[in-house]
Amino acid sequence: MLTYELDIERGSLWLRTTPNEFALKQPYFCTEAGIFYARQNFNTIRDYKDSYLLFYTIDGCGLISQNDLTQELRPGEILFINCRTPQSYSTAPQTGRWTHYWAHIDGSGVMALESLLIPDGRNTVLHAKNTILQNRFDTLLTNLEGPSSAEATLRQSVLIHRILTDMILEKTAGQSGNQQLIMKTAEYIRENYTRHIDLSELLEIAAMSKAYYMRLFRMYLGTTPYNYILNMRITKAKEYLEVTDKTVHEIALGTGFSDDSSFSTRFTSIVGTSPLKYRKSAITRNQSSV
Repeated sequence: MLTYELDIERGSLWLRTTPNEFALKQPYFCTEAGIFYARQNFNTIRDYKDSYLLFYTIDGCGLISQNDLTQELRPGEILFINCRTPQSYSTAPQTGRWTHYWAHIDGSGVMALESLLIPDGRNTVLHAKNTILQNRFDTLLTNLEGPSSAEATLRQSVLIHRILTDMILEKTAGQSGNQQLIMKTAEYIRENYTRHIDLSELLEIAAMSKAYYMRLFRMYLGTTPYNYILNMRITKAKEYLEVTDKTVHEIALGTGFSDDSSFSTRFTSIVGTSPLKYRKSAITRNQSSV
């Protein structure tokens, strides 16, 4: 199934080509590509297409949804998706415009790079704002507009390879730095979990947008910042219940909860038993091990 509203301005470009036998044998080939000056109502919903798709935003913002994940694609950001899984994309309402390059690509080389560009089946938005990447898309479009030939096919394959290589290098370069920033905020949480931590504090440390930070935090730590803070508090509370005589009230305040009721509710939800029952069972375990 394919539904779309092609709300685009004049000057937009949509090029199609039918790969010949020689092109299909190349590791990288393109079936269609373009640049859209998309307006507010631009959108596409698709169940399946036998190809991969590249987006590169140069102005405005796009929304790409796939695998229960919706991602913003802002200027200077590039995304690679597998169209064999249902997807939708549209202009973000907050901007009302989305100027972007796009290209449907395929080939054995593209398939081989999928695991690097879509790790664990999760699409990754990459920051790749540079004139070189934009020039590569422009050259690809120029190549598609020209006459079909073996030379043009090879140029096309090399261009796609270079775009994907740019993405992988950007991803590799960014992973280490981004991971360090996320871990820095995790350390900040561990040092300050006994008080209220506002998300804005973590975003300031990481120097990232909220959406990007939340996505990376889940990628590297497997949970949200809120649940990470909550688990830190509950873990410390369990320790206090087991090895101290502190009251439930003292433990609640000492681990960052606003009151006893909130502490007991969260503790019971996560641990499966109330703080007092947990303490009693811990005492029983300790006595039996003596």
